[in-house]
Amino acid sequence: MNQESFIHHCLQLTGNEQTEDPTPDSLIGLFQCFRPDGKDVEGIFPDTVEKQDLLDRLEELFIAAGNDRRPDGGRDAYFVVRQPAVLTPERAETLGLSWVDGLRLLAELDGGLGLAQPLEANLRIRVLEGIPPKHPKDKSEHSNLLRCVQKCAEMTDRLAVGIEAAALRPAYYFIACDPFLRDYLMWPFFRPTTGRTDPLHSYFQLWKHGVKYRIFEESQIDLYLPRQL
Repeated sequence: MNQESFIHHCLQLTGNEQTEDPTPDSLIGLFQCFRPDGKDVEGIFPDTVEKQDLLDRLEELFIAAGNDRRPDGGRDAYFVVRQPAVLTPERAETLGLSWVDGLRLLAELDGGLGLAQPLEANLRIRVLEGIPPKHPKDKSEHSNLLRCVQKCAEMTDRLAVGIEAAALRPAYYFIACDPFLRDYLMWPFFRPTTGRTDPLHSYFQLWKHGVKYRIFEESQIDLYLPRQL
């Protein structure tokens, strides 16, 4: 099956088949079509060795996000965790440090360009609560650490993958417009090429608890827990 045929196959599953020049962007919103419970999503994937791992991760996603109905009666365009389970600050810090270890593994994929250097220090994880401030729009105001973390989110762009992974990449990204969530969900595709087991598992645990990260310093990552009512 070539990429065009695979895209047609995915579109047929959702009743949105395009007959002219389908591209990976044609699959944006694909996973939203299987909400709220992910029923029949297994039909997307051919029977390959990574299929069950991919499905297990998507099941975690659907459970974490739950129903896509908003309180006002509309529907979420993206997967949003509206009722995250409570996460203690101590557990958040542990997961944050584990995520940093995963970032170091991703940074090693840069081919010796020195990307990992900002991650080599003893980074601190500060756990806060509430709505996080935005990073500066002006990238010249970004810390080296923030730029490094953002580059880590691009490491899988350069990996050689099969037609399914290449076709599904935009659909995975637009699950929540989060490249780290995308890469966690897609990691079974990347594991054979990278040799890394699962560097973003801890990030997913943070995400499903509604945690956001912010970086304003060179040796500290702030994690914002949802405010507990």
